[in-house]
Amino acid sequence: MPKGKQQKSSKKTLAAAEVIRDRAATNDVAHIAHASLLESPSPWIPLAALFALVLLMFGDVLFFGGNAVPGAPGTDLFSQFVAWREFGFRELAHGNLALWNPHVYCGAPFFGGMQAALLYPPNVIFLLLPIAAAINWSIALHVFALGAFMFFWMRKRGLHMWAAFFAGAVTMFCGAHFPHVYAGHLPNLCAMIWTPLIFLSIDSIFARVSLGACLLGVLAAAMQIFAGHPQYVFYTAIAAAIYSLLRLIELWRVEKSGRALTTVALALLTIYPGGALLAAVQLFTAAQATAETIRDAPLSFAFASMFAFPPENFLTLITPGFFGEMQSYWGRCYLWEMSIFVGVTGFALAVYAVVFCEGKRTRIFAAMTLLLLLLAIGKHTPLFALLYRFAPGFNKFRGVSKFTFPATLFLVGLSATGLDRLFKQKATERNFVVAMFAAASVIGIAACAVFFTSAETWRGNVAAVLATGESYLPRDVVNNAAFVAGAHDAASDALLLSLATTVALAFALLWTRKEPRAVFAIVALGVLEMFVFARGLRPTFDLASVAPPELKKFLAQYPGDYRILNPLRPNNAMLLGADDLWGNDPSVVRRYAEFMTWSQGGNPNDATQYVNFARLDPIYALLRLRFAFIPQQDGVRVYEAPAAPLPRVKLVSRYEVASSRDAIFARMRASGFEPGGEVILEKEPEPRPAVGSGPVGDLQIVSSSTDAFSIEANLSQPAILLITDVYTRAWRAVALPGSSQTSYDLQPADYVLRAVPLAAGHHKLRVEYAPREFVFGKWISIIALLAYAGAAGVWLRRRFFFRQDLQD
Repeated sequence: MPKGKQQKSSKKTLAAAEVIRDRAATNDVAHIAHASLLESPSPWIPLAALFALVLLMFGDVLFFGGNAVPGAPGTDLFSQFVAWREFGFRELAHGNLALWNPHVYCGAPFFGGMQAALLYPPNVIFLLLPIAAAINWSIALHVFALGAFMFFWMRKRGLHMWAAFFAGAVTMFCGAHFPHVYAGHLPNLCAMIWTPLIFLSIDSIFARVSLGACLLGVLAAAMQIFAGHPQYVFYTAIAAAIYSLLRLIELWRVEKSGRALTTVALALLTIYPGGALLAAVQLFTAAQATAETIRDAPLSFAFASMFAFPPENFLTLITPGFFGEMQSYWGRCYLWEMSIFVGVTGFALAVYAVVFCEGKRTRIFAAMTLLLLLLAIGKHTPLFALLYRFAPGFNKFRGVSKFTFPATLFLVGLSATGLDRLFKQKATERNFVVAMFAAASVIGIAACAVFFTSAETWRGNVAAVLATGESYLPRDVVNNAAFVAGAHDAASDALLLSLATTVALAFALLWTRKEPRAVFAIVALGVLEMFVFARGLRPTFDLASVAPPELKKFLAQYPGDYRILNPLRPNNAMLLGADDLWGNDPSVVRRYAEFMTWSQGGNPNDATQYVNFARLDPIYALLRLRFAFIPQQDGVRVYEAPAAPLPRVKLVSRYEVASSRDAIFARMRASGFEPGGEVILEKEPEPRPAVGSGPVGDLQIVSSSTDAFSIEANLSQPAILLITDVYTRAWRAVALPGSSQTSYDLQPADYVLRAVPLAAGHHKLRVEYAPREFVFGKWISIIALLAYAGAAGVWLRRRFFFRQDLQD
């Protein structure tokens, strides 16, 4: 080789080596991996092991399940999300992005309700597979993705490959995550997985401010928004903000440089604004829909403080079954959000990390775990009252126990850090081994104490929990001797299992003092106990049981355009091709929730997504109710509505104007009010019908979809078109070519329905749900996506040239 070329090649080699050293100094694992893979085996091995665990967990339903899906009958997959996925993606397969759901609540926002998750990219699986297979693969792949993302985050922090694998496996099957499979919380499972990637992007920015780190955070934030659970987006953003602040404080203490601090802070500020721009179509539409649903109104303190994490449930850290299994849980609230089980092994390793690892490696993770658990406790501390009163957003959601999920991520991160120390130092400190045997003694004493507790004392424990008003067991269960005995035995068995695991872990730690490879036995023990825990939370049910065939048969015998009331399973209407008066989601329009609460004798000011239907009000004729399916002890009984249902569209000439909700409701209860014979408006119609004359004309619906329908009408004199569907401001009436009236004013009628004043003549109009926010958000998302693609192209090009430099 010529001397000049040799010098040039040497310079390139030296430059590449300097780049590697610089990036190693900043702990930029992603860049180091291209040169040396950290001198460790390929990460595909532990990732394959994580995937194998997922296949072991779900293989039966993935390959041999037929129509079976994971989850318990009666939970949210059964009662809500099967119908939502079937309806939403059936429409999408036909080219219709359903903004409106006509099947529940006499109509409600669908896409804007967020949980439909129609634009969430992984949900394309619902367009490709039958519904049962799509649900199974969606759940399994999201469980794996959570483990993989946790693995990459821990690797980013420089942990041993198998310590990162341990973190991924524990996170997949932990108590704050996997029980949502039992409950069928598809949006929860989809939203959760992006949390580790957001924290990974934060750590990447602190390691080295780069375009790639920012792009990763933006993508993760956008995907979490599209996934369909706004509460996890909100809580993850809070956790990310606290984590970023703690790391910025740490950076300031080390660097003492305002410039470095500013650069990192600006990079961090790209994550959520960038994600919001990508997901603007979802956020803008959701904001518009929320403004008219019950979600917009601040929740009462009593409602917002529901489902706080009970302090006694900290026992679930190592004894998840102390308060019973899912089917027999006698603790407060629902177990799928009140368990923080990370395994005896996981918790012990976290304690080990805090005690024996360097403080700079653990203090922020320990602080995040404690702070997030403090938030999860909610009303059990004075902090929640302050947050409810002063912090925006805390009065919009209930269930602060969801903070246990990000808290668990940091707790598992501590576990992986402790395990990493064991891998690297190849022996366990004698003091910790002694401490583990001491812990086993304490658990053994507790197990004996519970075992010898009398039935009467245990009955008192169950009664004390029921007295809190936060248990969903019937009050008379304390008088059921078999149940009390079962609860006592479950607690005793749970402690004995924890004792056995603690003893096994203590001996495994002791073994590491003689054989360093025994640390793999600790990994196996921790993964095994988490897998066994999760496998017990994975029942299945047959999708055919969601929409009973006898109900389909009954409705087929009575065709027509009417609504039903099925209070036990209102979302079934989407599977049955029917329309229901009620539903199972907080996207109910506020006007409608107030109306239904009032119709059942409640205070409309206290309206929520829950109504206890005690009677069939004749006023429901306005809502086209024909049949009600009311559960009885011996089955379901069918009741026919006391008044004949109105048609979907009707011409009315009699009207009255009332300026307030209460005045409208009072007029509806006044003698002489005839549903459908007159209409109560909130302003004078234009044009006005002739006073005292009946409408003369005919009309028909000529086409219909989820979000719109077209009407043709011929009128000899002005009248009011009454539409017996729920009103929101996003509905409008548009004149079509050939209509004698050039514009139409769609307004509320009878507080919850729609009215359009019509002049005499021939009418062709389209009534459509067309929120402007959807259009604005769509274009913002398109522009942001193009900008993101361009930035990603620049980043990939830089990566390519860096790799070429290394090869040269």
